[in-house]
Formats: sequence, structure tokens, C-alpha cells
Amino acid sequence: MHSKAVLSYCQESYFWHFNISILMLKNRFRTIYSATLYVISFLMVFPAFALLAQRKSWHKYAYRITSVWGKVYHWMIGMKVDVVNKNVKPLVKPCIYIANHFSYADIITMPLIANDACFVGKQSIKKVPLFGYYFSSLHITVNRDSVRDRAKVLDKNIEAIKLGKSLIMFPEGGIRTTNPPYQTKYKDGAFRTAIKLGVPIVPISLTNNWRLLPDDGKFIFRDNKIRIVIHEGIDTTTYTEEDIGRLRDKAFSVIQEELLESNKEYLK
Repeated sequence: MHSKAVLSYCQESYFWHFNISILMLKNRFRTIYSATLYVISFLMVFPAFALLAQRKSWHKYAYRITSVWGKVYHWMIGMKVDVVNKNVKPLVKPCIYIANHFSYADIITMPLIANDACFVGKQSIKKVPLFGYYFSSLHITVNRDSVRDRAKVLDKNIEAIKLGKSLIMFPEGGIRTTNPPYQTKYKDGAFRTAIKLGVPIVPISLTNNWRLLPDDGKFIFRDNKIRIVIHEGIDTTTYTEEDIGRLRDKAFSVIQEELLESNKEYLK
């Protein structure tokens, strides 16, 4: 009986390790395929971006192309995209979309639901060949280490919204958390801009990107599904400068509650 139990344990252990190895190979292949296709498809649409970047009145067409390109790309790599829209009222635009930021996949996820918006992102993206030119030409960059640059970005945000653009912002200020799905404290920029111009804040919960492409330095896809929850827009017309903290905390809570609800089985 003892030898049979040992044999059974060895067989189970072998099959478990075999299945894990197959899964790892599958994830590596998916990552290589996805990265290769991303580069090729980006190079194909880059000339259009370079042309449309020449005039601000043309930027809206570049954002639409980005959205279509993103949808086609996700379809080609077999990525399932589940969008849950809890916004029962017609969305007032322009607006400011804010989302949690746990993964590099967030950047290619947001245009799937916002085809009229420019990102507000870190200046270091400029260093990426070609993509850096695309981003800095069509979107807003900020040097978060510079107090002067952070002050200037508010003016850039206001200018973009006055041109009819919506904004996409990650109020955590980058991938900061070390314990997803818990967010880190929000910065005030998005909320100050929204209150100043009276445009709505639209909270977005990216519920599982941190499991799809974790920020662990390995850059390996671990899943094949994206889930996006669009929450009801928050009207900011009744808020004042003194209410920035209240608006910030409200948006934080809306996004965080969904993240916790959607990740119950992964909570420590």
C-alpha cells in the first residue's frame, strides 16, 4: 500500500509539473506573438499618426484610428474584451476618464472605450523609438519630477478640453502599487482640471490587467481576457477648489470597490 501511495504521488506530481510547463510555454508563445504583432501593426499605422499629428484639428482622427487599431489588434491576438457599462445616463463629453494603473496593458486597453481622448502620461515615454514620437505628438506628457512642468500640464489639459478632446489619466501617477488590486493614493491633477472646467469625471476599473500582464519585470502574458468597468460619470459642476479632496476620494472609492469585488478570490 505504501509503495502504491508513493507511486500515485509521483504520478500526480509529474503531471502537475508537466501541465505547468505547458502553460508557461503557451504564455511565452502568446507573449512573443502578441509583441511581434504589436510592433508590425504599429509600423503599419504609424504613417497615418505622423500625418495627423501635424494639425491639432486632425488629432481626433488619430484617436479614432488608435481605437480601431486597438480593437483589431486584440482580436488578432485572441484577447477577449469584456466591457461592463454602468453609466446609465448619456455620457457628457468632453470628459476626463480616470482608471487604476497596475499594468503596462492599461495603455493599450483604454483606447478601446475612449476613441476621442488623449493620454496624459509621463515624459519618459518620449524615449521609446517611434512610439515616443507618436505619444508626444498626439498626447500630453509631463515630467513628474519637475514642479514647473506639473504646473504647466494643467494649462495643457485645459487647452485640450477646450479643443473638444477628452482626457485619459491615471491618477496614481504611474504603476505605484505593490499590492494589487489595492490602489495607491491619487494625485489631484485630474480632479483640479475637472472642477476648473466643469467637465465630468468618468471612473474606470481595469479589473484584471494586473493578472494579464503583471508588473513583475518578466513581461509575460498570463491570461487572455480584459475586463473593463465603466462607472457612472461624476458631475463636477457643483464642486469647488476646496472640494478636490472630496471628489478625489469619491472617484477612488468607486474604482476600488469594483476592483475588490472583481478580485475576491485573489485577495490575501
